[in-house]
Amino acid sequence: MGNEWQAGREWKDISTKWRLVPAGLRSSRPDDPFAQGWLALEAGDLARAQPLFEEACRVRGDGNDYVALGDVAVARRDWAAAEAQFQRALVVAPLSILAVLGLSLVRAATGQAEHAVAELDVLSRTRKGDPVIGYYLAVALLARTVEVRTETGDGRLLIGDVNQLAECEALARRVAVSGTDDPELLAGARALLEEVRSGQEWIWTAPRNAAFLGGVAAIFGLVPIILGGLLGSWPLVLAGLVIGAAAVFYAVYTYRRQRWQLRALSR
Repeated sequence: MGNEWQAGREWKDISTKWRLVPAGLRSSRPDDPFAQGWLALEAGDLARAQPLFEEACRVRGDGNDYVALGDVAVARRDWAAAEAQFQRALVVAPLSILAVLGLSLVRAATGQAEHAVAELDVLSRTRKGDPVIGYYLAVALLARTVEVRTETGDGRLLIGDVNQLAECEALARRVAVSGTDDPELLAGARALLEEVRSGQEWIWTAPRNAAFLGGVAAIFGLVPIILGGLLGSWPLVLAGLVIGAAAVFYAVYTYRRQRWQLRALSR
């Protein structure tokens, strides 16, 4: 189970922040409940890890013990319990970066990604270029893209209006410069940015109708202009300009859309 667990996204979300802590602090005396709990967590044995971390909290109760207990709750997607443990860690150790990162993950998973991004922005300014901080910032940014998009009845996410289009583009670009070195997060941002670029393309929804209106513009617009010029009739020229412009405007207004609009209409 260990290899499968450690290859998963949840394990990466939990373990990445611990890169900020020297490995020796996670593997102290063999009989230390925290060290034993960490080995169980690495193996994906949550049922064994939880009581060991609870014992560590009773015996020692430093910030890292509560963070580790919160991580067990994260692995179980028990977001309320996870938040409670990370908050407890901050009471014991107010400067615990691990607890702040744990909370950011909870917020990203519970519809509060904007809050998480704001907090991580502050942290990233004090630790510029740190790939660990960048990882959680990228997670929060991508979670925010989920929040701002429209969910269809079958669970698909799509860009439903021009504001969503602009915000998704800005968030995806921010992931690229967040400092994360995680290939999956970066690939997710690139895919979203490609969706934005594709969505910005203008296409004709009914090319034949548009072509017909183009013909109308040519016949009833250009012909009066030419005849008016030959006959010296400015009213005829003006009429041709008005008719041609009106036909072109109607064609563009009715049959030209950005691709994201068609996707939104198809939901």
